[in-house]
Amino acid sequence: MGKRKTVEEPPLADYWKPPADNGPKGGAGEPVFCVATTFEFDASFFEAELLPRFLGLRFDHTENERTFIIEREESLATTRVGVLVDASKFDPRQTTLQWDQLPIQVPGGVQHAKVTVLVWDRLIRIIVGSANLTRQGYRRNRELFAALDFFDASISAPLNVLRDALAFIDTLCAWSRTLPAATRRIREVTGRIWTRVQRWSNAPQDFSPRERPRVGLVVGHPNPASGSAQSVLKQLMRMWLPRRVVRFTVMTPFVGQRTNGEDTVLRGMRELPMARDAEGWLIVPEAPAPEGAKRRIVPLPQHFGRCWKKRFGKNARVIPVPTYVDEVDERPRDLHAKAILIEGDSHDLLMAGSSNFTPRGMGIGVFNCEANLVFEDKADEKREGRTFDDRLGIPVSWDDPAGVDDIVWQDPEQDPEDVPSARPRLPEFFVCASYSQTTGEVRVGIDRIQPEPADWSICLAGHSTAQSVSLFSRASCVPGETTLIFTLDERSRGVHLAALRVSWADKDAERQEGFLAVAVEDRDTDLLPPEEFRCLSVDGIIECLLSGRTPAEWIEKRYAWRKRNTSADAAIESLRAVDTSNYVLYRVRRFGRALAAMADRIARTSPTPDAIRYRLLRDPLGPVHLAEILFGGGDGHEGGHPSGAETAYQLYVLAEMLLSVGHVGKQVRRSCGRDGKWAMPLFHEARERIGAVIRRIRGRSGPLPGDLSRYLEASLSENGRLLNLAEEK
Repeated sequence: MGKRKTVEEPPLADYWKPPADNGPKGGAGEPVFCVATTFEFDASFFEAELLPRFLGLRFDHTENERTFIIEREESLATTRVGVLVDASKFDPRQTTLQWDQLPIQVPGGVQHAKVTVLVWDRLIRIIVGSANLTRQGYRRNRELFAALDFFDASISAPLNVLRDALAFIDTLCAWSRTLPAATRRIREVTGRIWTRVQRWSNAPQDFSPRERPRVGLVVGHPNPASGSAQSVLKQLMRMWLPRRVVRFTVMTPFVGQRTNGEDTVLRGMRELPMARDAEGWLIVPEAPAPEGAKRRIVPLPQHFGRCWKKRFGKNARVIPVPTYVDEVDERPRDLHAKAILIEGDSHDLLMAGSSNFTPRGMGIGVFNCEANLVFEDKADEKREGRTFDDRLGIPVSWDDPAGVDDIVWQDPEQDPEDVPSARPRLPEFFVCASYSQTTGEVRVGIDRIQPEPADWSICLAGHSTAQSVSLFSRASCVPGETTLIFTLDERSRGVHLAALRVSWADKDAERQEGFLAVAVEDRDTDLLPPEEFRCLSVDGIIECLLSGRTPAEWIEKRYAWRKRNTSADAAIESLRAVDTSNYVLYRVRRFGRALAAMADRIARTSPTPDAIRYRLLRDPLGPVHLAEILFGGGDGHEGGHPSGAETAYQLYVLAEMLLSVGHVGKQVRRSCGRDGKWAMPLFHEARERIGAVIRRIRGRSGPLPGDLSRYLEASLSENGRLLNLAEEK
């Protein structure tokens, strides 16, 4: 093996941004879907540093949190985002219900895989590695990962890896412990991604049998509801056999227990044919040594060192990786990467991902959920000047290994990270929880078939049970009740309630606590827009549309302007001395320009059901919302009956809005091609809701002038023609 080569790589977080080059023609496009799996999870880091990169946000939460949140919420409204996290690591600090956090409770194991699927309009990226979605994993540890890009071109990575990644995420959903609607949203995403990919005609489906290099996804998991358990080790060995091993390298921070005096994983690899002088290289963390110590220390059991030496004899080598390497590291870094490199006479294989060199990581008798990429290539073949051993990226030289007997093997104080937590799991009596910001209702599902704890209570997650008022308890629960309902007062309904704290007495009468994940049943009906949008008047919406800025940019500029201009005396400026804003002609022309900007905003939206539905039906700057607050009064405030001129103005601009929605609907339908029929029901719903506003205005007014009445009917008819209403029916 050669010396380590230093190659400047972008940080892992940068891979959440689309590639600037080497991608599809026209660029990656707008963000559409994001699904990630992780063991440990830091929701704050995810929301502040990873999501903004994927969504392409411009505002920084550290500079202006208000505009950052507005921009983030609007971007999330047009995308689908979900994180599947081990149930014991669920993070209740999630600050918005626009994305889903699914706790995964794996029977007999943990959700340990780290797979990220990022989807833009014209490109899909998967990232598979060892790093959890935490600041520690992305910033401080030594991690190993690989990213593959898929797009509709012959140079795309073959689609079989993407297909297997989506199937694995679908399998994980079977062990989700949250609201069924949230799990269903993730499964819908995996289905939509694959449907999107199936329309590609140029991307290769798979590698040819003899093609090198090649890559595949190897996952591990226990028995799902249908199918069988998957062992990472067995799959790896099938890919290698019947070749013989010349050099075997393992990089791992953890190892497992022994069976009959032999390491369980090494024992499971006995079928691998070894060359007589096969080398065994072990890359492991180095523990700090006391001052004056002559031998290096590794925090692994002594029995493993003996087993490693027994397997490879005089060719058993160990490379301890210290937490800090001079001229390489800026700060101490723990080795958390996991990899296995098998080298033969003419063939090399590298597996990198989440699997530790433990029974659970390798799937020997016990199973975690794991995911790894396996690369195969010709022996010693260089890609971009680097061989597989270079790509392991260890920060020390290969040329100075230690022997097994030169190392102090120190039993670790704790079990490997991939062992299930000893803390009691949340009883299955508590099924799921939902929350609606529009109604203020908190609902908790109870499974009466499961054993009920002798005593239990549920409160808000932000407080301990000792400090918080109980929402539900066994004492207050009606016997046999399966759905518990609590309604928050109107002032509190806008909160983002991501979890409930559950306290219960276990079988030994000891008090336990855990979190019950909260999700929304329907994003369209259960979520309120950001607070800054709830009080926007018609004039405010029009101003924002005409500005050509995003809502976050417009609100930021408006607040900055108000801060600089405290004077309310318009007469100071001669051009503002005469207010023309209420002239009907001025208002009509202004509204018309705003409609054009609105139509352009809808047309530029990524053509997915979620995004178009939001733009039409939920967007505070969209046609339905604008129509409905127009009915509340010309300036968006409740008041008495408007004058005849005001009613005529309202009906005329609503007729224009119908025409605008019809034209943009036809444009969106055409841009989607033969698969665009899904868009029409959304435009029909917008038509019906705008039509309902027109009927309400007509219902409160007297007879209309004939020409206005005829124009309304003509606009409705033209809208139906543009949207092919008769044909769709």
